[in-house]
Amino acid sequence: MDFKRIQILLLVFFVMFDIYLFYLLSEKSPFNQTSHNATAQVNTLQEIRSRGIVLSERVHINDEHPELPIIKVDSNDELKEASEQLENQSFSLTPEGVLTSRFTHPLDLDISLGEDNKILSQKDFTWIWEHILSNPKYFIQGAKYLNHWYSPQDNMISVRMVVDLSTENSDNQVIPISDGTAELRLLLDDDYRLQSYIQSFQANPRVLEAPKRLISSHEALEVIQNRIDTTLPNDSTIISMSLSYYQSVNTQNFKIYTPAWEIIYFRRESSQTQSILVDALRGKVVEVKSLTSN
Repeated sequence: MDFKRIQILLLVFFVMFDIYLFYLLSEKSPFNQTSHNATAQVNTLQEIRSRGIVLSERVHINDEHPELPIIKVDSNDELKEASEQLENQSFSLTPEGVLTSRFTHPLDLDISLGEDNKILSQKDFTWIWEHILSNPKYFIQGAKYLNHWYSPQDNMISVRMVVDLSTENSDNQVIPISDGTAELRLLLDDDYRLQSYIQSFQANPRVLEAPKRLISSHEALEVIQNRIDTTLPNDSTIISMSLSYYQSVNTQNFKIYTPAWEIIYFRRESSQTQSILVDALRGKVVEVKSLTSN
């Protein structure tokens, strides 16, 4: 083999090697990754919409990866120990510490919610929080329940406790506990008076570990969409998608709460409002037990 032929072979080799390196770099470049993520996001949204699912204008899906810590809560008997403060109601407690109560006389609510208005406004909730929830004769630690939503088909206001992660150097950040283990379910009668409630309570949540990288809201939707038995019906309108906490570990002495994406949706055919939780660390749908008095 002469020298000139060797030069040509080496030149061809280096050209091919340069092309290969360029391919690897382009695959890992931010532009290409962004393009891939955007395409995947569009595909997921197209698949969801093709099933007749609607996204509310206030629901924003993206590929950002937020960070939240894992939370630890010590077990407590607060509802049992403080139940003597309750007045004008009859109540019972389950072994798990869930309190169920019915008022002797339903409480009138000075709010706009009614037959002609099925939306609980922020003004309505503020009145309920100031005059009803914060009254120790009516509720135990009721002022600690801040995150709310209204279910028209059940005529029920769900109010959840929140984990305050705000610091002096960060923006206001409060994350609701959305699995029913730190919740007040306010049950209204046909005249939209408060007749009874179910309460669960958690005391003094604290950060257990440094914040962890979570899946994006887009990835959470993919988890739901890719399930064989999808938990999101075809007649759904997604009205909210936000970060929350759910109880992932429950022992006799403490409980662990893990970040999750909560998807609240409205079923147009049955007029039902329901929710799904997706573990934001493991990327799987969470099976949540119903909060009942049984």
